Amino acid sequence: MNNKKINEKGDALLDSSLILETFFTKKISNKSIYNIKIVNCGEYLQVYKFNDDKIKNDKKDEKKDSNIKNILDVDTDNLKKVGISLQQIEPKNLTRSKLSCQRLAKCNSEIWRTFITLTFDPKKFSINLKDISFTNYEFKKFIIKVRKKFKDFKYIAVPEFHKSGIVHYHMLTNVDIENSDLIYRQQDNNKFLHIKYWNYGFNNVEIVKGDIKKIIGYISKYMTKDIDDRFFTKHRYLYSKNLTKPIVSYLNLSNEKHLEYFKRILGQKKLIYNNIYQNSYDGDLISFDEYL
Repeated sequence: MNNKKINEKGDALLDSSLILETFFTKKISNKSIYNIKIVNCGEYLQVYKFNDDKIKNDKKDEKKDSNIKNILDVDTDNLKKVGISLQQIEPKNLTRSKLSCQRLAKCNSEIWRTFITLTFDPKKFSINLKDISFTNYEFKKFIIKVRKKFKDFKYIAVPEFHKSGIVHYHMLTNVDIENSDLIYRQQDNNKFLHIKYWNYGFNNVEIVKGDIKKIIGYISKYMTKDIDDRFFTKHRYLYSKNLTKPIVSYLNLSNEKHLEYFKRILGQKKLIYNNIYQNSYDGDLISFDEYL
């Protein structure tokens, strides 16, 4: 079968490049000074506080100044907990993928209705189901069929390798179980819910229940904790482009307007998590707070 990638309007096999950046910082020449970074994930706010002012280059100057230590932007998606050695940190790309996936799930926490598992039956295919390029191709065909029935279909999907090596998918979606165009029960066993148009093997639909931590846990826990060469050049999660994306802002709290803005966006939110991390590059301590 032709493994040519399907171009679907409104969808892409994307991984990073999720974040839109907003600069509220004071400009000095072509650089921006900041001491706080905010990742706005809808109801959630993730706040990184730095001990010292940081200087972020404009994109046009990044290459020219990339070797100057004191103006490097801090890679807050590659931090380590205090007391953890660099050797114990997960590979940078894996960590970044996990954080991006979790943030995307949080940004859209209000829309998730179902958690869907899609599997392949090796009896139905002579092609190697351990080839993620092939399974992604079949997955995209399924997405196209679903969207014909539900144009506002939204999802995050994580591919996972079974112990047998065969790929399967775990999805958060906005498909409600009352959507009879897509959801059905088997006549001989109406205990389980299924989604139409997945003709490659078994599938199961579960109603999303519980708090957002559990919902996000549904999807992010399936990302492997280890280096897996089978994901080399492949995306660790897939998502529909019609999802709300997180927004990153850089502030300088020594500036009264920035401080007022920071207080305003915190509003009545409560601190739900706090920890101290180290910059993996230079060991600087960074405070991380999450509000809801």
